[in-house]
Amino acid sequence: MCPLPNQLETHRLLLKNYSEANLKDIQALKADPLVWQYATTKATDSLLDTRVYLDGVLAKYATKQYAFQALYAKASGQFVGEAGILAFNAENRKAVIGYNLLPSYWQQGYATEIVKALISHLFETMEVERIEALTVEDNRASRKVLEKGGFLLEGLMRNYACIHSRFVNVCMYAIIKSDYDSAVVDDNINNGKTILP
Repeated sequence: MCPLPNQLETHRLLLKNYSEANLKDIQALKADPLVWQYATTKATDSLLDTRVYLDGVLAKYATKQYAFQALYAKASGQFVGEAGILAFNAENRKAVIGYNLLPSYWQQGYATEIVKALISHLFETMEVERIEALTVEDNRASRKVLEKGGFLLEGLMRNYACIHSRFVNVCMYAIIKSDYDSAVVDDNINNGKTILP
């Protein structure tokens, strides 16, 4: 098992472990129906449900398992949502990532920013070979985030999930190390940086 990142920082965002202080933040996230429009999880404003969720996440941290972490806007210190490494397979050197942001922070590039940070951490620090992410076919915004992060659509799993009593297709996205390396080289060239052999 690779160590959990204590925190990840980008130009605008800070990702770190949830704590007891996040109970109300999580409740607000869990209560917003727009956040869970394309998820098997249903929106709920129940403090008990929030408590169960937070206890589960903290228990995973305690046993060195991967789980969502709290995401903050650095400038304001405000809770933005959650993101993180959700699964890690050491034998096959692959990981799964995910993210859920409050609607007031949509369409500002935050999701793409934290996805790119997770990708960089996984490839450069944890040395994975492959990163995966799932999203519902109709969730155009989430698909765009993954594609901006360099993920490629590898397949469509038909009637993979039941959401709001309706079966939906789910997209399998992935990025592998060679995709990432090529993107880094292209980005450096486009920004006028020298690539040493």
